[in-house]
Amino acid sequence: MNAQALTMEAGGNDALPATDALRAISLPALLVWHGLDPKPEGLSFRVRSDRHNLVVTGNRWFDNKTGTGGIGAINLQMHLTGEDFPAACHTLARQFRPVVVPRTGIAFPPGKPGEFDRLPFPQLMAKYAVRDDRNWPIARAYLVENRKLEPTLVDEFHAVGSIYANNHRPNPGLVFLHRTDCGKVVGATLRDTRAESSFRPCLGDKLTAWFAVGNTREARSVVAVESPIEALSYHALFAARVDRLAVVSCSGSTVPDELMRQSYDRRQSFVVALNNDPAGERGWQKAWDRTADWAGFKIASDRPRLKDWNADLLASVQAVRIATAQKPFPHKI
Repeated sequence: MNAQALTMEAGGNDALPATDALRAISLPALLVWHGLDPKPEGLSFRVRSDRHNLVVTGNRWFDNKTGTGGIGAINLQMHLTGEDFPAACHTLARQFRPVVVPRTGIAFPPGKPGEFDRLPFPQLMAKYAVRDDRNWPIARAYLVENRKLEPTLVDEFHAVGSIYANNHRPNPGLVFLHRTDCGKVVGATLRDTRAESSFRPCLGDKLTAWFAVGNTREARSVVAVESPIEALSYHALFAARVDRLAVVSCSGSTVPDELMRQSYDRRQSFVVALNNDPAGERGWQKAWDRTADWAGFKIASDRPRLKDWNADLLASVQAVRIATAQKPFPHKI
């Protein structure tokens, strides 16, 4: 399904309260924004993934895998991400920009769409990304033990403040900072430390600033992936084999034009390495189409064998463990 064809226009009726406008967001559009691929089935749409078997009919949805259902985009957002009601409303309002006249629920100041849809980045950070080093052991264990990322690399990023734990309890969130080319922090990706959670909102700028592993200015090869954990995973898998590698998180399946433009200007090779799913394939095609006429720009595609690069890393670690366990001990003569 074409995501552009599903662009939401929230409120044909501006008398709707803000929460009603959020509930009225197109459910197929919301699924596409989450990187899913709704397929039409008569009057309904269906999405199948490793976690969901969703059927959407109008503004109603039901997940056959979990046996739960609901009405409207707020309930669906809460189901997909584990967000509570206020967080789900904030995410939908920020991403889909409903046009409403404020009355009850979430309040929006009057003005043209786009002038007020986002809080300033410092306010978002103060609300969602306050650093709390008391939570770092939990966050570090999630990265090192659950995700099998290199402890030394995780510790290096934490030491310079690019990865840290926020002050949420009992499950802290991880904060991955987005830095501009000159090192200024203007954005962040959040990741819940609950293993089953898909909660990973982006705060601030992700079009001109990113979380990156490696030096993008001095790299010979720049690789675009979908999340900070994928960036750390890809680096762990390939850094020893690729000279001067930089891996950049796009915080989604769209590769920013600015990232490709910088690589083009520096004559770097560029690899689109998005997830092995329909959203990743669409992201690769968009990147290829946008750069097709950039003379001399080396753009290539790389895909994980499994669903994403962290899954490949976990499989690689498991394979090494099995090989080590099966290796016979030397006998003394």
